[in-house]
Amino acid sequence: MVRKIIIAAICITTLPIAVFSVQQFTAVKIGGTGLWWAIEFFTIAVFVVAAFVFGTKEVKKGQIVLMLFLLYMVFSIFRGFFKAENYWDYKGLVNNAFGLLLPIAIFAIADKNVLQSVLSFFVRYGLLLALPILIPTPIGAWGWYLFPINFLILFLPALKNQWKVLLIAITIIVTTGDISTRSHLIKYLIPVLLLSLYYFRFFIATDEITQIGTKVLMFAPWILFVLGVTGVFNVFRMNEYIKANYTAETTNAQGEVKKQDITNDSRTFMYEEALQSAKKYDYWLLGRSPARGNETFVFADAMLEITGRRERLRNEAGIPNFFTWTGIIGVMFYFFVFYRATYLAVNKSNNIYSKIIGLYTAFHWAYTWVENNGAFGMNTFTICLYLAICFSASFRKMNNLEVKMWARGIFSKKYVKYMRYSEKNIATTFTPLKKLSLDEKIYT
Repeated sequence: MVRKIIIAAICITTLPIAVFSVQQFTAVKIGGTGLWWAIEFFTIAVFVVAAFVFGTKEVKKGQIVLMLFLLYMVFSIFRGFFKAENYWDYKGLVNNAFGLLLPIAIFAIADKNVLQSVLSFFVRYGLLLALPILIPTPIGAWGWYLFPINFLILFLPALKNQWKVLLIAITIIVTTGDISTRSHLIKYLIPVLLLSLYYFRFFIATDEITQIGTKVLMFAPWILFVLGVTGVFNVFRMNEYIKANYTAETTNAQGEVKKQDITNDSRTFMYEEALQSAKKYDYWLLGRSPARGNETFVFADAMLEITGRRERLRNEAGIPNFFTWTGIIGVMFYFFVFYRATYLAVNKSNNIYSKIIGLYTAFHWAYTWVENNGAFGMNTFTICLYLAICFSASFRKMNNLEVKMWARGIFSKKYVKYMRYSEKNIATTFTPLKKLSLDEKIYT
């Protein structure tokens, strides 16, 4: 009974997380700071309780790295209370703390049944709530609310046609509604491209591709960072190696239509400001705490007007944020969480879905150098879903057919009942053999 209540609470939290992700873009204000802080606190509290109930067994292989990461986040947040100097610092500390603590959800969601319930709840009620929430919201912002869809797209081969049509339709709307939103275009289309690994799995070396691809995505950002800092090659300056004029019109929350160059470099200055600020105030190792940001010159006037300081609390790219808030140590902890998760998914799984998800999770690490700013919201929560499924022993242990039934159970309860009946029937009919203990070790 207690487990059912906790699962229900976890499912319910997905709705305010989704709404919070788009409330800054809506024409109508949805709640105030106090209300959202209360909701975010409740959400984190639910996941803390759920971590103790569901988390011990499922993430055993990744528990140490996850625990160290979260403990360091708590330490950094605690430091923030001593680093904060004014109202804006304390407010920023609270806002950032919720985002940094959200990965605690991984412990609970790594249980395949909990994850299935969360996704099923979002499909049934999250999409229904999307209608009144997204109508007054610019179409370019819809993707923030609908991020679980790019997770479900990876299970497209396992789903029935009507569910495939629903997911594909949403993906088309999000990616073509406003192509100037480059991030959504990338995040929603890459899962579609990765499906080729499933459909051509009998003709290509899928295991080798996922293993090599994961390593490239995990380590390439470090190499590109060094090349960028040394002035050899800057990957963000696309207009230097893409000789074409790509512009698009975008509409903001005020209804204003503006033209935007899609190849425009909007990230280099963030790294320059973060590194220069760290050098000036000498906080390389531990960071400046989540209460403080890096000095900015690009947004200096705006920050001076609001806070009285040329300090930007959060950038659009995640790595400059983690570096500024938690230092090199925090960035390394974050890297090892992704590295361990993707390693387990690609090398210690019994189904192709885990391997593809592991590869896409590695992409999210790489993309944290571009976006994924670590804020509390559906983007961060969906990344937690990817990490959770990589750590999940019960999910990785399933074969392709079992994953198919599991994925269909997200949309129809009859498949959930069938899986439970099958598991119970097999468990009571067969006695596990001693020689299987080695195989069991691989997945747990």
